Amino acid sequence: MNSFIERLLSAIGVTETISASHNFKQFKIEGKITSLNNNIVEELYQTILLTFEKEIILEIELELEEGYSARLTNKEPNSLKERIQEILEELDLEESILPNFSFEIIIQWGESNLNIFSWEKFCYHLNTISCEEAYKKWSNLIANNLSSNIYVWDEGNNIENDFFSFIHYSQIGLDNKKAIVLTKIENRDKVSHFVNAVDIIVVPDSFDFTNNDWPLAAYFNNLRNILSLIFLSDYSRIIDNEVAYCIKGYKTVNGKLNEQLTTDVGNELWSMYKWAYERGSFIDKIGILRNVIPIHMQKENINTLESGTLLSAQSGYDLYLKDNVKQYIEIKNKISDMLLSQSEKAGQITKDMFNILKTNLWTFLTFFTTTIVAKNFDKSNNDYHNTVIFAGICLISLSVFFLRFALSEVNDEKEKLSKRYLEIEYRYKDLLNNQDIKKIIDFSSPEDSTPKEREIEYIDRKVQKYKCLWIVCIVLLSIILICIGLDIF
Repeated sequence: MNSFIERLLSAIGVTETISASHNFKQFKIEGKITSLNNNIVEELYQTILLTFEKEIILEIELELEEGYSARLTNKEPNSLKERIQEILEELDLEESILPNFSFEIIIQWGESNLNIFSWEKFCYHLNTISCEEAYKKWSNLIANNLSSNIYVWDEGNNIENDFFSFIHYSQIGLDNKKAIVLTKIENRDKVSHFVNAVDIIVVPDSFDFTNNDWPLAAYFNNLRNILSLIFLSDYSRIIDNEVAYCIKGYKTVNGKLNEQLTTDVGNELWSMYKWAYERGSFIDKIGILRNVIPIHMQKENINTLESGTLLSAQSGYDLYLKDNVKQYIEIKNKISDMLLSQSEKAGQITKDMFNILKTNLWTFLTFFTTTIVAKNFDKSNNDYHNTVIFAGICLISLSVFFLRFALSEVNDEKEKLSKRYLEIEYRYKDLLNNQDIKKIIDFSSPEDSTPKEREIEYIDRKVQKYKCLWIVCIVLLSIILICIGLDIF
């Protein structure tokens, strides 16, 4: 053994280890003491001092064959040295060779913390617990969605990610930071059902470390890869060491994993998870992966997954994007055509009014020309004269009526035109983003106005011109009618 435990045993004396165990809550070691350290009081005191303010409880029990035992703890640091001296006096050890002298050391800590005193024994423990229990244990360490500082009392370099920091016990732990990006768990829950979701709150990223040269590298990689499979599945459940999963894609796969994932398959799953969850359209990518994965595996065994499956999914996604872009362009062109159609309708509105005006002018021109010519041929017929004046007044009144009617029609058409723009926006709201639709429909011109505003402005400008012309014509023709009545012509 190394580091703190080795130093602790050396402080006691020459020892022989009989058994040692390590789990998430405690470290325990038992053995025999062959001889005591000559400077046991000072060295043992200095070694136990290292555990103060580390939120651990250290207990050392020394026992002779006759049944006499003494217990030493780190709970009372002020009287620790005196207690060591007192125990030695109580044991009354006179011989340097102690064939029947044994020890038991137990170190404990809370469930929300983890201390590693022996990589070897802790790794052995990890290999004895089920996959389900392992995920729950690691989840407990970040139960409050904060990263966990794990103190290592054995030899080794510091290693950390955003979730777990394995640091030497002599160093001060980093302030807790947010560990899990909850968006990933929320996205998983949108598209799948994970039966163990309440107890297992870790994500594949929790077990991803850049350094693969440390005792837990292979173990964490396996946990990471299994979680990647779970995050890619439609349905998943972990019971002990069995992972049941269902992937509904091009064909439905119902599989069970009772063994470790091979390195190649695990890395492929991890790469697919990162590709789907880290950027881009999550829903689309998951859908494509679930269609591709069943095609690239055999007999519903995930360990037969072919290398390069991700490349196939990426190719499918590229084709999907191209199809979407093509469809988007087609929709945008349709909207543009509809906008162009609205522009033509706006022009037609003004043309209709102009046609009415033109017809009105021709009617007036024909009437008054005929009247003036006829009057010059027969100036003595007063009845005809009065009839012409009466008819002229009726025509002018009718023209005023048609002007009001034409303006009313234009206003109705303007209102219909505005509604058509809203209908275009409503028709495509399920296909395009609302903001994008507004951008297409309301794109700005150099005058900083929308197509609808420009068309309405165009109609108003034309109508105002035709209205003024119409009124001028009515006034002129009224003057002509007055002149006829006064026999000026």
